[in-house]
Amino acid sequence: MIHQAILLLFLLASASASAMGPVPSCPDITYQLGPCVSYLLQIEVAPPPACCDGVKYLSQYSSDKEDREAICWCIKGAASMMGLTDFSPISALPNSCGVSVKLPPISSDIDCSQV
Repeated sequence: MIHQAILLLFLLASASASAMGPVPSCPDITYQLGPCVSYLLQIEVAPPPACCDGVKYLSQYSSDKEDREAICWCIKGAASMMGLTDFSPISALPNSCGVSVKLPPISSDIDCSQV
């Protein structure tokens, strides 16, 4: 399962972290959150420092509605493709990393166009 999740994030992030435009692309988002996989799959009890670095990086985009929507859709889609049924680790990421992010808790039934 973890190998599939890592492969999925690798494929989604195949473009690596390039210069980001006004709206982060899904490959950029998954690249930044790739180190979080072990935490999201509840293999680790705390997010690793590299994961928190990605959360901090993405937090700079959380004040704009269009950016929040893009982040939400990407995370929701990646989590679903990973087979996550418990979205609570995703929602806990900002708090666990000590980062203030203007995103609602992401769940399987959230309407990302309303964030």
